[in-house]
Amino acid sequence: MLSVHQALAHCLADIPDPIGETVEIWHALGRVLAEDVTAPSPLPPWDNSAMDGYAVRSCDLVELHPTDGDCCDDGITPHADHVVLQIIDTIPAGTVSAQVVGAGDCARIMTGAPMPDGADAVVMQEYTKAVDGHNDRIQILAGAITGQHVRRRGAEVNRGDTVLHTGHQLTPPSVGLCAAVGRAEVRVARQPRVAIVSTGDEIVPPGKQLGPGQIHSSNTHALAGWIRAAGAIPVDCGIAPDTVAGTRAAFRRAMDADVIVSTGGVSVGDFDVVRQALREEGAEMRFWRVKIKPGKPLAFGVIGGRPAFGLPGNPSSCQVGFLQFVRPFLRMFMGAEKPYLPCIDARWAQMMTKRAGRAELVRVALRWVDGSFQAVRTSSQSSGQQMSMVMAHGLALMPPESTGANKGDSVRVQLMSDVFGGAETPDYPW
Repeated sequence: MLSVHQALAHCLADIPDPIGETVEIWHALGRVLAEDVTAPSPLPPWDNSAMDGYAVRSCDLVELHPTDGDCCDDGITPHADHVVLQIIDTIPAGTVSAQVVGAGDCARIMTGAPMPDGADAVVMQEYTKAVDGHNDRIQILAGAITGQHVRRRGAEVNRGDTVLHTGHQLTPPSVGLCAAVGRAEVRVARQPRVAIVSTGDEIVPPGKQLGPGQIHSSNTHALAGWIRAAGAIPVDCGIAPDTVAGTRAAFRRAMDADVIVSTGGVSVGDFDVVRQALREEGAEMRFWRVKIKPGKPLAFGVIGGRPAFGLPGNPSSCQVGFLQFVRPFLRMFMGAEKPYLPCIDARWAQMMTKRAGRAELVRVALRWVDGSFQAVRTSSQSSGQQMSMVMAHGLALMPPESTGANKGDSVRVQLMSDVFGGAETPDYPW
């Protein structure tokens, strides 16, 4: 029986290089980049105003003196005195002024509009006052320093800079950044198609009437969700009966996919026929059992050149096995730069007991208590429990040699989402 580390190494040993395809950025969310994205021009492309107000020469306002009052929230100090400047232009966003701001001049400017020549700062609208009877003059009530409320050309990105790297998973902000540097299309890794084969005479699809001893096929839908969350495409290949012939037929239907994932039928019962079906279909099996709880009866092999994962039939075991072995495979298949789920440190909220020998992944909810995360075991840890996965934020990782933990002891927790970013390496305590 392999350790978790050894089993993972087998699963990830022969991953093909990602296959690229070009998509419009409108459809690129969640995809993994298969190219670097570089900026053809600076961002911003020119100096522009960060505020609605007046573009000024800061040297024209040096005579203003601060009052004894407090600074405003934005850090600008209003002044008791004022300077009257001549308004020579109004510059909305998208317009370039042809005027030059000289001594005693200013220009009305809107947020995002290019700065006019001669001006080096912007005074916010809130620190100005109209001059009675003069639409072309404005009282400036606050001083300014060079660069105040000005977004400098190239302050964010210089021409030629790489703004996103190959392997980056596109998020809403990074899709926006692609658009900002002018990219209408990007090259991304093709999404692998993952065939799901559920096995068992007791399994029927949701929505159908249950017969005696039957249950609904929940693993198919849970796996489809995890596959989509990983960035791949699930393909339902139906439910295989507990016969070798029926299971072989289901695997043949799955051969159109890039990866095959089966659930159930990998234990040692009289009707667990997946192993025989795979062998008769010519599969090369790499391993069959793993020192992990839940999920010891877990298989991996290659059938028709396609990787095939045999996950347990119990819901929690099935999903835990997917997260440990199938998910990192799919992320690497797409060339993700951080293919592993991230881990954090937490403290146990209760005493834990454990037998030495297998790595144990405990479903836990996380709560913030006194400056650190606390890991709370979610309901029963039975491998058939569905609610324990629903309630969990992560999996507390207890190494094989561990015999338990006391309340308050430190524990490494693998998050079940990479919403805060993935990990480049498996940061696990084994």
